[in-house]
Amino acid sequence: MADDPQRNFRSIYYEKVGFRGVEEKKSLEILLKDVPLDVEKLCTFSQRFPLPSMYRILVWKVILGILPPHSESHCLVMSFREEQYQDVLHALQVMRFVQDTTPQVEVFLRMYQLESGKLPRRTGTNQLEPEDEEFLAIAKAMEEIVEGALDCYWLIKCFVNQFNTKYGDSVPHLKLPIPYRLE
Repeated sequence: MADDPQRNFRSIYYEKVGFRGVEEKKSLEILLKDVPLDVEKLCTFSQRFPLPSMYRILVWKVILGILPPHSESHCLVMSFREEQYQDVLHALQVMRFVQDTTPQVEVFLRMYQLESGKLPRRTGTNQLEPEDEEFLAIAKAMEEIVEGALDCYWLIKCFVNQFNTKYGDSVPHLKLPIPYRLE
């Protein structure tokens, strides 16, 4: 403790009295200053410590590949992501798969289906596949965490893709919530 002049002498007592995250926040801020961002270190950090809410969405975007590790490209990449989001949404509106009254999670599902080539042929199809119910469950949870439809959709989409790639074979073993019905 006496060896490191940067270390706050109070940090030893913080955890004892129930304050966590003081040193972790500083460590995360140091990781976020790296050029380019080290995705492996961010993954390791996010597995070991809770992410402060002010950095959570940024870290998730980098880990899931929505944003590149090069911080200077983030604005440009997000503008491309927004343009793609708007194009897909507009296409669904033109095809009458979504309206202004369609719940947001259903809009996300239809967008994902269109981009992955699994959009039903008819708009009146209310039958959900098991993977659609899984997508909707994830979307409902993510919608409670993330503000803004753009960030929410990209996080859902990339999370679902990552999950299906790495853990798709374990999905049948998971207990699903009550099935969601399309209106």
